[in-house]
Amino acid sequence: MSGARQLLVTIFNSSIHRKEKALHNLATLIRFSLFPGVFLVSSLLTTNSSFSAENANRYRSHYKAALLADAESGRILRHDRMHQKIYPASLVKMMVALITLEEIKSGRISLQDHVKVSRWASKIGGHQVYLKQGEVFQLAELMKAIVISSANDAAVAVAEHVYGSDKIFIIKMNERALQLGMRKTHFYSVHGLPPGRGQELDVSSAYDLYLLALELLKHPQYLHWSSTRIDSFRNGTFQLLNTNHRLIRNYRGMEGMKTGYHRRAGFNLVSTAKRERQRFISVVLGATNSRWRSKTTKHLLNYGFNNYLKYELNKKGDSVPFSAKVDGGEVEDVSLQVAESVSILLSREERKRLKILPQIPSQTGAPVDAGQQLGRLEYWLDGKILKQVTLQSDSAVPAQSILPGLTGMLTKMSDIN
Repeated sequence: MSGARQLLVTIFNSSIHRKEKALHNLATLIRFSLFPGVFLVSSLLTTNSSFSAENANRYRSHYKAALLADAESGRILRHDRMHQKIYPASLVKMMVALITLEEIKSGRISLQDHVKVSRWASKIGGHQVYLKQGEVFQLAELMKAIVISSANDAAVAVAEHVYGSDKIFIIKMNERALQLGMRKTHFYSVHGLPPGRGQELDVSSAYDLYLLALELLKHPQYLHWSSTRIDSFRNGTFQLLNTNHRLIRNYRGMEGMKTGYHRRAGFNLVSTAKRERQRFISVVLGATNSRWRSKTTKHLLNYGFNNYLKYELNKKGDSVPFSAKVDGGEVEDVSLQVAESVSILLSREERKRLKILPQIPSQTGAPVDAGQQLGRLEYWLDGKILKQVTLQSDSAVPAQSILPGLTGMLTKMSDIN
């Protein structure tokens, strides 16, 4: 079965069942001990196998690229054509928001800054909040308009405020994209509208937009805006309706992040949803209509919530059944403990394949301090390291004193005499 077909089959197979129902109604939580102090939490998960590969292929025809990832670790769980070139449309505003929030964090600008609307910003069409030349708004208000209602005129006004012109801002967008590893991306605008004569379309990929989403999640303010279904502008006289308002209202845990559309791009959505301790990122690009965009997004997120759990592998300070050899110490070895807690998102089948391997020096010279780093634990899945944690001594080992040896020698000499 091809990777793309497998992606769609697994998405469909998970759509009916809810992990929470399995956990709470069926009480299926079980704890497994790998070794003292290290535990895994497992859930009995069921899937529906009634969907055929034929249905999966038919479903796939309604989008151009898709991806599901664990937001905490960044691990990609499912993907289909994730490196294929697409047109992001208004998803470019995610980069506008990221750069602006980073400049705010640096202290160079502030959300309380007053932004004066230029003639150029007032003339930008498409989805807008109808800014007029010479009007003044707080930067926070314009950012709300960008993230919640995808206002193109606000995006230009913000870009001009941050760097003096939208052209300079676009240069910064492309520089930041390269820093993030977005190799298939090139921005030509701050709004994502179809280009005019002699201009070019913004381009990106599902993988690149996933990288952008990961970075944007470091800024809680963005999620505050993107999860807001309805807000207001112009002192309450203009309503801001989130372009993702249906999923925010109907899908539990949905917190945005950004929609995009124009005719050549299709219907795009980068979204994130969180339930309890689990957060996923979904990317759906080039959907044939908004219904298929939402449907694909829900199936991807359902697959994540229904089939993956965060397994608690160890807690900080847990002892492990390994010790480190000590040379020249008062004792020959020292017990070890983990320096930090580790939890990893895994499916039930992945949990069975997970390997935990110690990497400990063959010998360490005394003295050894309490809490001294003495190797690490590595968590391997299918030949790849998912995580590693430092191992440290749980007690000090002083160097062996020479006095007992000298005392013994003197005693023997005395016996001879």
